[in-house]
Amino acid sequence: MAVKSRERSATEVLPQSEAVAETFLALLKQKGVDYLFINSGTDSAPVAEAYARQPLSRLDFPTPVIGTHENLVVGMAHGYTMVTGKAQAVMVHVSVGAANAVCGVMNAKRDEIPMLFMAGRTPLYEKGPLGARSGAIHWAQEMYDQAGMLRELVKWDYELRSGLNIEDVLDRGLMTAQAAPAGPVYLTLPREVLSAPSEPHTVEARPLAPTTRAAPDPGAVRKLAELIEAARCPLLVTSASGRDPETVAPLGELCSRFGIGIVEAKSRYVCAASDHPYHLGQSVHPYLGEADLLICLETEVPWLPETREPRPETRIAHVGVDPLFLDYPLRSFRGELFVTSSAGQLMGPLTEALAGIADEKRIAARAARITALADGRRERRRKRLAPLADQPRMNKDWLNQCLNEALPDDAIVVNEYWVDREIFDARMAGSFYMHSPAAGLGWGMPAAIGAALAAPDRPVVCTMGDGAYLFCNPAACHQAIAMHETPLLTIICNNARWGAVQSSTIGVFPEGHAARGPKPAPLSDLRPVPDFEKYVEASGGYGERVEDPAAVPDAIRRAIRMVREDRRQVLLNIICE
Repeated sequence: MAVKSRERSATEVLPQSEAVAETFLALLKQKGVDYLFINSGTDSAPVAEAYARQPLSRLDFPTPVIGTHENLVVGMAHGYTMVTGKAQAVMVHVSVGAANAVCGVMNAKRDEIPMLFMAGRTPLYEKGPLGARSGAIHWAQEMYDQAGMLRELVKWDYELRSGLNIEDVLDRGLMTAQAAPAGPVYLTLPREVLSAPSEPHTVEARPLAPTTRAAPDPGAVRKLAELIEAARCPLLVTSASGRDPETVAPLGELCSRFGIGIVEAKSRYVCAASDHPYHLGQSVHPYLGEADLLICLETEVPWLPETREPRPETRIAHVGVDPLFLDYPLRSFRGELFVTSSAGQLMGPLTEALAGIADEKRIAARAARITALADGRRERRRKRLAPLADQPRMNKDWLNQCLNEALPDDAIVVNEYWVDREIFDARMAGSFYMHSPAAGLGWGMPAAIGAALAAPDRPVVCTMGDGAYLFCNPAACHQAIAMHETPLLTIICNNARWGAVQSSTIGVFPEGHAARGPKPAPLSDLRPVPDFEKYVEASGGYGERVEDPAAVPDAIRRAIRMVREDRRQVLLNIICE
């Protein structure tokens, strides 16, 4: 039976837990979890009771952040962690909530985002203990293996079975989530276990032991340095080294000092400043004829085998905390050297090794070749944008140019679709984030809300297509922005179709009927699309439809002012080609 809150004397000062749920939440907070992102249900009753009794218990809990869809709460936690680096906790409603969250958990897994993902479990007992089944849904929602639907996408799963070892379970889960390669873990929480009363006691957590970053083998570093020194045209190809923003400057310095080109292969972070003199863009394909060494650093897909391959004589090294990407069922990019190391741990030893063997004449020759390639890339960009100078068109190139012109330097861009880093200049570490390699749609706006929660003094801009916006449960997202006071700017490139579906169809069948027929291609047409600018108004925001390309820069500036000064969320529905 439940234990009633005992009377406290005026002299008593220590916070006291009287239930497993209270101890659980207090331990989470003491172990560094700032927020509990939660989509609650019948299983969260003991958690709600713990928060309700908090004025009496005086325990410190993670701040609850409510979201009205599971994809939303997982995405918010993802966005908060990608900005802060701090693992957070998510709780959803039993089996049905976990099912809705699978896409978001897969995004977190592929993006190596540490996360304590939790779901209630259908009550264990039909009657008897506090928290036992009390509604008809409790029979139908039970599964034989609820964790099975997520087991392939998490690093660890477990069920809390009593209040006796809460701290042991949390330590195991949080440390596993943060150990390299980081990722989500899954903990199920039976209602009877969380509801169980306990004798009044203080909660004092032991510190969570840190997990160290992977450091490279010295012999492997020497071998990599020798490969670089022997190369005529070495290229460093990376997609995610900028997950650690402290690596951006050292990576740029390494490449400048030793004449190494930089390719951000469809990068999800700022891995190198866009104005680095040796920056060669977002694809290695144009340079595979020149490159004689590829250093693939934290990149899942350095090139597309169906599009173009490195030359047979090109030497290839892969570096990362998991350079083989062991969770990928099929991945066969060739290489002669695979180095297990975080990007941050690599830069110092590699710089030191190169300094001991590098020849200045060879560095100068490499630098000249890389500079010529970078000049060619800048000229291609100039020609691509030249027609828009006199005649702006409402296409993605123009929108990217407008972002360059209108965004302040401290803006954070969370991209799910149309931002093209070949045009958009991301110079500052931690200023750009893109969806995970899995690209589970509906990630962008939830992640942007998490980013705004993590960086309240910086303007956050979420860039989406119309299809991705529909996937993100926009009513739930706009309501969450209003509830949690995290105003941001959402910019929709609205072409009334799923462009990826159309381009994929034509790419596979370039001479096919879809390529020759009317556009949009089958299965990609979204018409009629809603008046997206009205969605935000329902939650007190400002929406604007933009159809004149010349009006885009001022619309973005005006929207940023409203977000910053009025603390109001804004949506620009930009009608595109």
